[in-house]
Amino acid sequence: MGIQSTDYGPAAWVPANPSNYTASSRESSYPINYIVIHTMQGSYAGSISWFQNAAAGTSAHYLLRSSDGAVTQMVRDKDVAWHAGNWTYNTQSIGLEHEGYVDNASWYTDAMYRSSAALVRHLCDKYGIPKTRNNIIGHNQVPGATHTDPGPNWNWTYYMQLVTGTTTPPSWSTIVDNTTAGRFTASANWGTSSYSSQRYGADYRYADPVAASDAAWYKVNIPATATYRVEAWYPAVTGYNTTTPYIVVTSNGNQTVTVNQTANGGGWRSLGTFTLTAGDTNKVGISRWSGSTGYVIADAIRITRV
Repeated sequence: MGIQSTDYGPAAWVPANPSNYTASSRESSYPINYIVIHTMQGSYAGSISWFQNAAAGTSAHYLLRSSDGAVTQMVRDKDVAWHAGNWTYNTQSIGLEHEGYVDNASWYTDAMYRSSAALVRHLCDKYGIPKTRNNIIGHNQVPGATHTDPGPNWNWTYYMQLVTGTTTPPSWSTIVDNTTAGRFTASANWGTSSYSSQRYGADYRYADPVAASDAAWYKVNIPATATYRVEAWYPAVTGYNTTTPYIVVTSNGNQTVTVNQTANGGGWRSLGTFTLTAGDTNKVGISRWSGSTGYVIADAIRITRV
């Protein structure tokens, strides 16, 4: 285990190169009035390495990792990190760098939001910084800033709720049926049926199995990268397919779950829990590529945050 921070217990301590910050004695030399939120435009490990490089000419007090919210401190709270692009704000602020890229919302994970908010709560309490958007600001809000981070994908509303302790883990659930407008796509090879009374809604889609994917897809707007339970609804009929492949698009790539559609129909059946990436894209597919005979069915799916 590495050296731990003496300013913030959960953080690891990896000092930046002394050429990249100004040694000081805050809060005697300068008051600490602001916290500045940054996005790295790069990786956690890469940014740690860069701040250790004497040629960098830049630094931040704390760095946060996307995958699990891990924290590394590189400049002591008392010292002036070079992060804001404005000397007055550098002297009066603590800079937090978050792993990722401003144009890709998937980097802003719930784990990182929560870890960052816990750090900000600690800093605000320690230095008497008001927990408001006047004092907790984005790099883009620093006077004279040329940077746009943390960017439009940063969820300030949720983040400030975490900072102020006015939120609980959000509950969220959505259902997409084969008739949901703009949310379901399938080729002309998929027929429509209302044969089984176990269907969800007015009807469902069916297709013969074939050695090709030709998947039917459900598009879902996932609000935040987090863990979700994915469930399927289908009518179970003798002679339907016993090895129907459900494809779940997770943050770590596609995962396939095989379902016997001759059993346990007419209700929600869990396909498992998965980490899903924020964004409005196809999240669940039903493939025709099955080694079994019998119709492959696409009816409805439900996704619930857990």
